[in-house]
Amino acid sequence: MSAEELSRLSLGDIMVTTRRRAAAEAAARAENSPLQASDPPSETSSPTPTIIESASGLKYDLSSFDEQVRKRAARGLAKGDNAIRMKYCRELGGDPNQYMFYIYDDISITMGGGHPVPKCSCGANEGGIACKHIFWILDQLTTGAPSRVRSQTLQLAMDGSAVQDIQPAHMVNQMTLPRVADGLDWVLQDGVEYDDDEIEDQIAEMLSVFEPSDALPSEFKSSRDFSFLSERARKYAELKELLTQYATEDLGLLVQLQAVIDPAFQVHVFFDKINNRIASAFNALDDYIANGPTDTLTRKSYDVAKCAESLKAIVQAVHEYYQQQFGNDSDTSNLAIRAASALISILDGVTNRDFDAYANTTWGGIPPADPTENNLFVCLIGAPPVGNGLFVLDALLDLPHDDVLRNHWELLTRIGSRLEMQRTPAAFLSAFNSVVSESKKRAAPEAEGSSAKRPMQ
Repeated sequence: MSAEELSRLSLGDIMVTTRRRAAAEAAARAENSPLQASDPPSETSSPTPTIIESASGLKYDLSSFDEQVRKRAARGLAKGDNAIRMKYCRELGGDPNQYMFYIYDDISITMGGGHPVPKCSCGANEGGIACKHIFWILDQLTTGAPSRVRSQTLQLAMDGSAVQDIQPAHMVNQMTLPRVADGLDWVLQDGVEYDDDEIEDQIAEMLSVFEPSDALPSEFKSSRDFSFLSERARKYAELKELLTQYATEDLGLLVQLQAVIDPAFQVHVFFDKINNRIASAFNALDDYIANGPTDTLTRKSYDVAKCAESLKAIVQAVHEYYQQQFGNDSDTSNLAIRAASALISILDGVTNRDFDAYANTTWGGIPPADPTENNLFVCLIGAPPVGNGLFVLDALLDLPHDDVLRNHWELLTRIGSRLEMQRTPAAFLSAFNSVVSESKKRAAPEAEGSSAKRPMQ
């Protein structure tokens, strides 16, 4: 196949070959014909063969190279040098596109853009001769060529600027970097640059999903004093510090962690923790009402005031998390639905507790007489401290109505009925009614038109 034919290959023809497939092809060839050369010779051995079979199973004609260049090419191509490994790669954009490939041992290769010849940071690719890293990456990229190309004995440019007269950056352009990375099991960075503080935040955000004490991301990130933590939580915090150190040195590790602990999973775990905290807060109040102040490390017991503080903290955590995650890679609709569900469940629980919590207690003590101290509804909605805003509603009104609040319309209607019968401040009731009326307006058209044919777009 000529260089012109190779350059005209469609994206469908240039399918990235995986390492497994390349290895299988190499093994099949080995059964039919002996290798002419596999491992690069040592400095004191016989001259380097002019035909080299690379670690990926491709054959290269090095007859146009002198002995020094053949030895260098063999170090990058043949099986003997297994130390070259890709950390991650990324696309820098530009016209034409520029690509960066980061190799272990703090080595990077740049190609495309203003670099017609690949440039390696090792510094050995001077004088028009490519270094072993460039020869290695040319071989890796060529595994993505069609089988009719891979079956040939290929020609390499001495400076690493081409395989079969095709520039490596052009190969990547044709195959696209995501497909190259997928086929070669390379880590692809999305182009976002992180400083050390951002990497630390990213690691803490992801690792918080497995935190032994069920800390939320913001709590896990802000933890600096390990002395008050349990042994498991302390060891986990130390693991976070270690992984942060490695991710700062190797961005590929961060990208791999992001692929495993993806945003959707983080959102799922966050709201699981939130829902557990909501249930725990109400259960702790019920336990206090039934048994009095029996709070222990393993059993929570909240009076009205402490339960109110816990619920306010949960509402704030949900509100802040939604604002932080909105616009990230998270599924915005799912994020809003989960946030609305948590907030409305809190509102439901509070409106169901408009009574003197201590009226029928039998465990002794002098209960508070002030409704703001013995009635959870009054404490949070009926007579909240001045300047505290509208409990739950301030956060709820920040959420999009489409496909979110209408999912909870029936529960909101029941809550509204309670609010109209209770001592609800006019401002709170007005704000709540605006939420419900908006939900009704958006839910009604769908209900009315569910069986109607949609007009053609």
